[in-house]
Amino acid sequence: MSHDKPWHITLIRHGSAGEAARDEDRSLTRAGRREARKVGRRLLRTGSRFDAIVSSPLVRALQTAEIVAARLDHGGAFFVDRRLEPERSPRAVIELLRELAVGRRVALVAHEPILSSLADLLLGRSLGRGLQKSEALRIRLPQGLDSPGQLRWSIDPAAGKRKPVGS
Repeated sequence: MSHDKPWHITLIRHGSAGEAARDEDRSLTRAGRREARKVGRRLLRTGSRFDAIVSSPLVRALQTAEIVAARLDHGGAFFVDRRLEPERSPRAVIELLRELAVGRRVALVAHEPILSSLADLLLGRSLGRGLQKSEALRIRLPQGLDSPGQLRWSIDPAAGKRKPVGS
C-alpha cells in the first residue's frame, strides 16, 4: 500500500434506536432501518466503495453497518471494534485506522460524541456540531492521518441526499 495515496474516511452515525435496559442493547427501530437503507442507497449512487467498514459493537451501530454493507454489496473487510463506542478517544480511532492495513477507503459506523470528536481531529478544526442520526460525512485526508483533512460532503439523513460542503 503506497503512502502517497489519500485517505477517504466516511463517518456514519447509526440510525434511530429504541429503548432497552442497557444502552449497549438498543436496536434500530423500523424508522432507523429505513434511514440506514436510505444512506446505503445514497452511498451506492455516489459510487462509494470501502476497503473496510468498521463498526462499534453496540447493537444499533452494528445493525446500521450491516444494512449499509448489504446495500453496497460490500465485499471488503468488516470489523467490529470497541474503540468506536460513544465515549472513547478519537486518537484511539486514528490508531485503529493505522492498524487496519486493508486500504485507505474506510467507513466508520458509530455514535456521538465519538464521531464529531473524530471529525474535529481529522479536520484539524471544529466541525461545530454533532452528527445527526443516519448522517454520513466524507473526509478526505490527502496527506495522511497526521495532516488536516477536507470535509467533502455529507448525506442528509432526512432526505438521503448528498450535500457538498466547503473544505
